Amino acid sequence: MKNNIHSQKRVGRIGILLIGLEKANIPALQFLVLQMNLVQHAFEYEFLPFDLNDEFVKELSSRSPIDREAIRAAVPSFIDRYQSYLQDEVTAYGLEEASADCYVLVTMARFSDNYYNMRRQCVSVVALGNWERSMAPPSIMEFILTLIIREAVASVSPALSGSVHLGTKGCLFDFTASLSDVRLKVLNGFICSYCREALRRDGLSDLADELTPVLGKQWLGESTDPNSPAGITFKLGYSLFTTKGFEAASWEKFLATIQNEGVKQLIAIVGGLILAGLLLWLGLK
Repeated sequence: MKNNIHSQKRVGRIGILLIGLEKANIPALQFLVLQMNLVQHAFEYEFLPFDLNDEFVKELSSRSPIDREAIRAAVPSFIDRYQSYLQDEVTAYGLEEASADCYVLVTMARFSDNYYNMRRQCVSVVALGNWERSMAPPSIMEFILTLIIREAVASVSPALSGSVHLGTKGCLFDFTASLSDVRLKVLNGFICSYCREALRRDGLSDLADELTPVLGKQWLGESTDPNSPAGITFKLGYSLFTTKGFEAASWEKFLATIQNEGVKQLIAIVGGLILAGLLLWLGLK
């Protein structure tokens, strides 16, 4: 079968806004998201600035439950303000590139109806306020990567702009009424036959094959490999395979250190024992 991981043309530029993620390791998260630009050619992700004092942003930064439909109703006016804000930034710095095609707002908001996303026009809001450590594995970072991909596809595929099947298949497009069930789509990295057909009808027949390797996350590599994305993320202060939330618990820090330094320490200990044995033997001789 032809490997077409780089055959898909770009179908959308996705602007990412990180709102209310004060506890997150932002450099590690940004690095992981931008690495997806290298392992697929369907979407181009970029991080965008925003006005912290904008009323829409302030609402999504709240730790109190917020009305999802009120947020939906506020999207058109936010788009007008935000695009004007971006244009002012472009003009101020003498830049050229136009705005992204759509915007994914990754937040720790909590919707009062317990849904975890909202879409309208070119804006998607991912609300992770109900995420709990018991939902790991995968880590919340992996949740975010997968949900960004989900919202990116929603922006270009009318057939998959909303949920389409009730059954939980571990498919990227599962309805998953509960945020805890999202872990199945994050862990599986699967696109079902129904959704593949929906993409084909939208003229995006190559997109599923383009995204499946990204969803599978083998590209992350091992944290013990300093040149892999997981290894670089570890050097940025986040261990993908031991840390569950945005911040590592004490035992997670200890486990990560053991996993990444344990082999080196074992070699040093064994080497020391061999040297001590050799010196003892020479002394006896």
